[in-house]
Amino acid sequence: MFGKKAHKKQQDQMESKDVSDKPKIETWIGGNVNIVGNVSFTGACSVDGSIEGNLSSDDPDSTLILGENGVIIGNAYAANIYANGRIDGNVVASKKVELHPKARINGDLHYNLLEMAVGAGVNGKLMHQELNEAVDEAVESAGLTEAESEEAEKDDLTKK
Repeated sequence: MFGKKAHKKQQDQMESKDVSDKPKIETWIGGNVNIVGNVSFTGACSVDGSIEGNLSSDDPDSTLILGENGVIIGNAYAANIYANGRIDGNVVASKKVELHPKARINGDLHYNLLEMAVGAGVNGKLMHQELNEAVDEAVESAGLTEAESEEAEKDDLTKK
C-alpha cells in the first residue's frame, strides 16, 4: 500500500490531472503583434504582444494568460487571469488571478481568489469580488436603491 508502486500510481494520477486542468489556448497574440483597439475572446487567450485597448471575455470559463513581455494598456476582463507582464488599467477576474514575479498592474484589481508571487506589483486597489457581491445582494434584498439609501443617511444625520 505504501510501496513504490502506490507512490508511482499516485504521482501518475496527479500528473494526468495537471495536464487536463490546463486550458487549451484558442487565441494567441504573439510578441511581434501590436493591436490598437478592443479585443474580445472566448476560451483561453495568450498575450505576448501589446494591446492598446480593453481585452475582455464574457465566457464564464475564460482564461487570459499574459506573458512576461505582454503589455495591455486598457482594462482586462476574464474569469481567470494569469499575468507575468504589465497591465495599465483595471483588472476584473470573476474566478482567479495569479500574479507571477514580473507582473505589474497599474490599476484596480477585482478578484475572487488571488495568488501573488514575490516580486509582483499592484499600484491600485485590491477589491475582493465576493465581498462586493455580498454587499450588493444585501442592498438588493433590503429593497434599497442608491437614492433611498442616500436619503436614509441624510435623515439619520438631520435627526442627530
